[in-house]
Amino acid sequence: MTRQSLTVVSVLLQFLGALSACRGDYKLAEVPSEPLTVTVLTPTYGAYLGSHSGSPAPDVAVTGVVTPADAQVLVNGVHATVDAEGNFSATVPWALDSDPNDRAFVLDVKAWDPDESARELVPVFDGLDPRDTDPGAINGLLTPSGLDALEPVVADTVDALGLWDQLAAALPSVDTDYVDITPLGITSSGTSADLAPAADAITLLLTFHDVVMTADVGILNTYTFPVEIGLGEVSFGANAQPGLSADDMLTLALTDAQADINDVSLSFGDYDVPDWITQLLVDPLAGLIADLGGGLVTAVLDQLGSIELGGPFAFATDFGGTSLSVRLAEVAADPNGVNLGITVATDGDAAVDMPELTPLTAQTPSGLDYQLGFALHEGLFNTLIDDTVAGFLDIDLELEGDYGELLGAGIAALPGGWAIPDDHEGYCIGFHAGEARVVRLAAGNGAPMAQLWLPDMRVAIQTIQDGSCTDWLDASVFAVVDINLEGTSLNLDFDVKHAIVLGYRAYDEDTSIDLDEVGTKLGAVVEGFAALALNQASFDLGDMLGGLGGLGISLNPEIVSVEPLAEEGRYGLYLNVF
Repeated sequence: MTRQSLTVVSVLLQFLGALSACRGDYKLAEVPSEPLTVTVLTPTYGAYLGSHSGSPAPDVAVTGVVTPADAQVLVNGVHATVDAEGNFSATVPWALDSDPNDRAFVLDVKAWDPDESARELVPVFDGLDPRDTDPGAINGLLTPSGLDALEPVVADTVDALGLWDQLAAALPSVDTDYVDITPLGITSSGTSADLAPAADAITLLLTFHDVVMTADVGILNTYTFPVEIGLGEVSFGANAQPGLSADDMLTLALTDAQADINDVSLSFGDYDVPDWITQLLVDPLAGLIADLGGGLVTAVLDQLGSIELGGPFAFATDFGGTSLSVRLAEVAADPNGVNLGITVATDGDAAVDMPELTPLTAQTPSGLDYQLGFALHEGLFNTLIDDTVAGFLDIDLELEGDYGELLGAGIAALPGGWAIPDDHEGYCIGFHAGEARVVRLAAGNGAPMAQLWLPDMRVAIQTIQDGSCTDWLDASVFAVVDINLEGTSLNLDFDVKHAIVLGYRAYDEDTSIDLDEVGTKLGAVVEGFAALALNQASFDLGDMLGGLGGLGISLNPEIVSVEPLAEEGRYGLYLNVF
């Protein structure tokens, strides 16, 4: 080898040595691999996908981006198509293994490559956002069946007036050349009422049973004897037009009133009164009975001509921390019953004018009879109940000592609970309802009346060690809160449909812990804690129905059915209340 060749080799060796000194192992100079990420673009978190209630559930189209582009993507177990830029797409059926009637669904998007994995949960809802379609008003209907239930109340109200004592005191004596008649008293065995809806009013018929007037009869200023004038059943008929007074009281105004007395009999007790004297009494008694009928009409109209049925039906109240303004804006009769137009606001005064909404009919869409119905929109429930109930489920607790061990027993009993450090001092527990939630009215008979859907309630459990909270388990819980109407009380039941464990310190690839089993058993733990919280969240609707107290009626609401109406988000809540 020549000196020149040795020089070149020497320089090359020196260069390689310098390179080795600067870089060390050549492999460390490789460009680091791209971190794995997955992002769902559509649908967005908490999106509303349009209604499928009553029709086959739609498929859900999912799109997003994954990096690196050669990663695999599963959407609820369905392999997504991934292009060279990492854009992925997949179409999955609504609810998959869950109930297709669920009003919420969680898209579980997983990406993985040989070295790592990533995951994103996207809860979505069917239908439209109820707050966007709420008309701010409620239709109500008191049906013919409801009017039937009010009839005893009307009859008792009339009986309590003491009409017959008033009429007996007001009737004049009859003086003729031959006969004097002095009324002494009037009695009746009771009153019955009949209420029936008509085109523009309620027809009111009062029947006074076994009406008897007693009087003294004088003949030719010589003979005096008592007489009982039996009037049988005396009827009073009128049209009752519902309306609103200036001070927002519900009223019935009576018009076209008349009284009918058709059955008259005379009894003279032990006196043997000859026929000629009876004939002398015919005309004077006819005049007296006519005065009685006219007096009855006058007395009823004076005291019941404008009947206040209760109110005022314009008020503001605090409902679970939300300011609520309610107004009975319209009331009118038609053959279906008494229509009630109610406006509602949570950001000021309820509107004076009622928007045009489809009225209810005297039977439910499925053909059931009921007494009182309301066409409610889900938006009202989301405004009044959603934030309140979710607030009770926004919990951060520190459970220490014996109390912590008692309430934390379910945590220790989870698969992997054996790994909880022996020196832990208790638990830090966080339940957070999440922003993705909606209240839906529940069609059917009986409970529940409505449901709060919480598809991404986050649960964080930490152990307390050296006075600090240390991460132990994180999960996303799909829960439903049943809202039940029992009498006038709203009661709440919490149910976990499933839980997805997102992080668990007891788990690693070398353990035999089944995370699905952990999620199932975690659901029972969460239900227990949530039940304790929701016990404080019951509501009583008695205050909202308080205006009806003016009727003197004991209200005991019982749900007949909840049925969807034509407009998006509106349901008929059909009740028997009397």
